[in-house]
Amino acid sequence: MKFTKLSLVAALAVSSAFAGGDIAPVEPTAAPVVEATSPWSFSGDAKLYYSTDDSLGDLFSQESAAGQAAISADIAYAFNSNWKVNMGLTGLATLGLDDSVVSGVWLLAAADVGSTMTSVGDALWIDTFNVTGTMFDGKATVVLGRQMLDTPLAFSETWNIAPNTFDAAVALVKPVDNVTLVAGYIYDGNGNGSRISTFDGNEGGFTHDDGYMPAITDNGAWTVAAVATIGDTTVQAWYYDVMDIADAVWAQVDANIAGFTLGAQYAWIGPKDVLEGAEDSSGFAVKAGYKMDALNLWAAYSSVDADGIVPIANTATMVGSIGWGAPSHELGGQSKLYTEAWWNYGYVGQAGADAFAIAADYKLDTYNFGAQYTSVANDNSDDLEVDELTLLAGTKVMGLDVQLAYIYADYGQDDSNTVQAYFTYNF
Repeated sequence: MKFTKLSLVAALAVSSAFAGGDIAPVEPTAAPVVEATSPWSFSGDAKLYYSTDDSLGDLFSQESAAGQAAISADIAYAFNSNWKVNMGLTGLATLGLDDSVVSGVWLLAAADVGSTMTSVGDALWIDTFNVTGTMFDGKATVVLGRQMLDTPLAFSETWNIAPNTFDAAVALVKPVDNVTLVAGYIYDGNGNGSRISTFDGNEGGFTHDDGYMPAITDNGAWTVAAVATIGDTTVQAWYYDVMDIADAVWAQVDANIAGFTLGAQYAWIGPKDVLEGAEDSSGFAVKAGYKMDALNLWAAYSSVDADGIVPIANTATMVGSIGWGAPSHELGGQSKLYTEAWWNYGYVGQAGADAFAIAADYKLDTYNFGAQYTSVANDNSDDLEVDELTLLAGTKVMGLDVQLAYIYADYGQDDSNTVQAYFTYNF
């Protein structure tokens, strides 16, 4: 996450927006000299992502491959030690890869409602534009404007080449040490599955009359939460009012005990108003792990009741009305349940899903190796079942963060092999 794209979770740790200028040591008879500190800061990254699978043809053939480049530039100006304004731009292009190497892109951008998505995914948009302030000696933080969010049921998904962002107002208050209270209003978002809405007229986009995704209401969503840390244990409780659509609750406890990690999650979503009469959704997950030096191991299990109408997943990225209307075999957003698959997201939060996952990662000098296996069974439909094995290897090469991934997925009647390469340069 880049500097200016302050997420709600990152803001939990913010004590002040900027430190003041340092005083340079001088001789006692000399006048004090204050080191000049620029109020401007700049950061960003450049990415090139490539993916190929054998679902449509041979691996590495043009028809089976997707590729895209993205560049994000963020600039911040500090008015003083407490207030700053942040602005970020993201641009997409294929660099000509679509002429001979790939036929698809990671992220699509729409020009208006009902239009065909741009063939090569070229686009430029303002993904961040907010004012951040701290008050009362760092006890309170506010973020007003376009920003990334990281809450259990409304969040920026970072699996894509560019994360979705939100128009929102967030306040965080620390009444006592180790306790943070959160209040937020989310009006709008630009994420919808693998699409980004960037211009006027996009349904659910930043400038459309309808606000919070999916765009079947123009009233947005409220959330309040309490996050407390007691020793090595963190407890969080969230309430959401997706106005005119549903109420939701998320509770989570995570503990670290002598190298062991233990966690539990519970979620409930109750449809209302436009979905009145629909069945509630609920689910839970548990996780246990062990970390020893460079090795980290964990396993998790989750279960979602079979009658619910809304998946236990990101309420801000469900495609159209999927997940908010009648049960569908089409997948919605990513889930924060511990068991979420590395690549084939959208299954573990579906009604009737029972999932387990096991993973390991190991760090050796500048190299990182990982593996995750996820299995999802579903009482309601065989079409919502998947087994996924992901193998990962990453390192830094000539200033580039490089990660390679191999993904095997078994969907019951079909299976696929996927190879991906991620290249990122941070500046």
